[in-house]
Amino acid sequence: MFKFLRDKLKDAVNLFKESAEEPEEVAEATNPPAKSFQKFKKEESKKTFIQIVKEKVATRKIDEEKFSELFWDIELALLENNVAVEVIEKIKADLKETIVDKPIQKTEYSGVVTSALKTSIKKLLSTESFDLIKKIAEHDKPYVIIFVGVNGVGKTTTIAKVANYLQKNNLKIILAAGDTWRAGSVEQLDEWAKKLKLPIVKGQYGADPASIAYDAISVAKSKKYDVVMIDTAGRQHKNINLMREMSKIIKVSKPNLKILVSESIVGNDAVEQATSFDMAIDIDGSILTKADVDERGGAILSIAYVTKKPILFLGTGQEIDNLEKFDPEKVIERLGL
Repeated sequence: MFKFLRDKLKDAVNLFKESAEEPEEVAEATNPPAKSFQKFKKEESKKTFIQIVKEKVATRKIDEEKFSELFWDIELALLENNVAVEVIEKIKADLKETIVDKPIQKTEYSGVVTSALKTSIKKLLSTESFDLIKKIAEHDKPYVIIFVGVNGVGKTTTIAKVANYLQKNNLKIILAAGDTWRAGSVEQLDEWAKKLKLPIVKGQYGADPASIAYDAISVAKSKKYDVVMIDTAGRQHKNINLMREMSKIIKVSKPNLKILVSESIVGNDAVEQATSFDMAIDIDGSILTKADVDERGGAILSIAYVTKKPILFLGTGQEIDNLEKFDPEKVIERLGL
C-alpha cells in the first residue's frame, strides 16, 4: 500500500538535492519544464519519491524562482499519484516556507525537506475525527447512519464490515435495504444480515427507499436497537435527479451520520465524488475501500484535505474483518516519511 507514492516521493527529494548541489552556473542552466518532464519520466522508474526530493536539496539558500523550478519534479510526482491540485499547492506552500531563503547546512537538507514534507502531509490528514463507538454511546437511540456513494465502490460490503465492527462493541444493529435500484443489492445485504445474524428491513425493487429507511427507524425505536444502518442506491455524483432523491432520504431519515464510501484507487475522481456529495448532503466523513491495493495514496491525502471531513476507516480486503480504523501516522509511515 502506498508503495508507488512512497517511491515517487523519494525520487523527488533526491532530484531536489541533486539540482541544488550543482555549481551556480550549472544550476541556472536547468532545463525548462518540458525538458524537466522528460527527465522525470526517464528517471521515475529508477528512483523513489523521497530520493527525488533528497537529490534536489541544495547546500545554499534557494530563492523563490529557483524553488519553483525545482518543485516541478515534485509536482509531477504528486500529479502522477492522483494528488489533487489543491493539495499540491498546499504542500508547495509548506515547503516554500521552510526552504526558500533559509540558510541550511549541506548535511541537514535531506532531513529538513523530509521533515517539512512529513509535517505538511500530517496537516493534510489531521482533520478533526471522532470515535464512532463513543459517539453512538453518547447519543439517544437509535443512532442512524446512512451510507452513500457511486456505483461499484463496495458500499454494501462496507456496511457489513461496519456492522460487524459495531456488533463486536456490543451494539444492537438493524439494517435497511434502501438500495431498491440495483439488481441483486437487496439480496446482497440480506446475505450479510444472515451471516451476521442481524435483522433487516427491505422492500420490493422500485420501492421508495425513504419509506424503507423510515420503517427501519420505527422498528429500531420499538425494539430498542442501538443503530440503524441504511444502504442507498449507488448514484453518479453528476446525476442531479438521483442526488435529489438522496436528499429526500436524508430529510425523512434525519441521520446522525452521513458516510461517503469511495474507492482509494480512483484518484482525483474520488475527490470530485467527495466534493459533490459533500455539497449535496454535507457528509460527516468517509470510508475508502480497496486501500490494500492502493499503490498511489493520492486519494487519501486529497479527500481529507478537500472535504475537511475525517476518514473513518479504510477497507483492506473482502473479508468481514478487513476494516482498519484510519490512522494518519500509519499513512505517513507507509509513505516512508
